[in-house]
Amino acid sequence: MSDVTLLRQLADLIDAGTPCATAQIVRASGSIPNELGATMLVGASGVLLGGTVGGGAIEARTLEAAGAAIAEGKSRLYTAKLTDAEAGGIGMMCGGSCDIFITVHCTEPHLLLLGAGHVNKSLARLADGLGFRVTVVDDRPEWCNAENYPHAARVLALPEDALPDLGVDEHTYVVVATRDRDTPAIVAASKTRARYIGVVASKRKAITIVKDIADRVDLDALVPRLHAPIGLRLGGRSPEALALSILAEIQALNHGASADAMRLAPEELLCYVKPVSGS
Repeated sequence: MSDVTLLRQLADLIDAGTPCATAQIVRASGSIPNELGATMLVGASGVLLGGTVGGGAIEARTLEAAGAAIAEGKSRLYTAKLTDAEAGGIGMMCGGSCDIFITVHCTEPHLLLLGAGHVNKSLARLADGLGFRVTVVDDRPEWCNAENYPHAARVLALPEDALPDLGVDEHTYVVVATRDRDTPAIVAASKTRARYIGVVASKRKAITIVKDIADRVDLDALVPRLHAPIGLRLGGRSPEALALSILAEIQALNHGASADAMRLAPEELLCYVKPVSGS
């Protein structure tokens, strides 16, 4: 398979939202069955989709490592070693080793905005620069239009009617901020595989909604994914401030981060410029 063909196959997988990985030899020593730059394309569970890093034991081990990297969603540097006996099996005089960089191409996170109001409008603008695929759903063309959402896919429909056809999966983050359809939207979202279902609401409204839908949804399945009220405590009440707090929460979840402050404590900083007492 040529490099161009492999890249086209990779692009097709990314466009289809299919997790995959490329594995490329970036360093080699001794005898190995391929050369620097040799690349293969790997699918979920470590299945070979195209290309090669040389076949044999090195390729088998790399496929296994790539499958694990895809499952974890993290790229990694992998060192493959070929023993003398394994090298002899492919007609070589001695074993070798190579470093193979495995690049994981994860599914692009999908931000699904139910409601085209002020908060979601600000949220769409912020998310555009962070690699999210954005879709907004609202039945009002005066709100759900290209002027308000220039970089988002737009669906003119009631949220509960549109959800079943939007391909919602475990990479989807749903934000519910409708004018008057929050409850049916949450019920519909609860029946999807969405990783996150956030609701722009006060504590009182959040509790009221959960009570209202208790007999219509599987609460045990919904509540671990439900973020209501939505967002982190960043302060501010404007649509822009709320959008920032929502996206910060989603970004942290998407990256498996704690959202804690990164600052060093004052005493940690001062210990590098002030002498320790008694020294």
